[in-house]
Amino acid sequence: MHLLQQRMKARVSEQDTITAIIVNAAHKVLLDVEQRCSEALKALEQNDYLVVIEALAGLEEQLRYVSVRLMLLREINEHKKKQLQERRKP
Repeated sequence: MHLLQQRMKARVSEQDTITAIIVNAAHKVLLDVEQRCSEALKALEQNDYLVVIEALAGLEEQLRYVSVRLMLLREINEHKKKQLQERRKP
């Protein structure tokens, strides 16, 4: 039984590591998006439309990157919840 508990702890630790990696990556991307939007707003106030366009270029792709990974993380968490509930059923 002790070996089984160690394996389960290792799985939880691996899952926590994966979660941390995804969350950290999303955080970095969102900070970059925030910075670029701030730059775009400043440029817009100065009527520098080319700089606005350049600042906004690629944001959609970055937001999709974050969304897809967070949706995956959500699905994994939902799957884990269902498995836990099924184990608890008599």
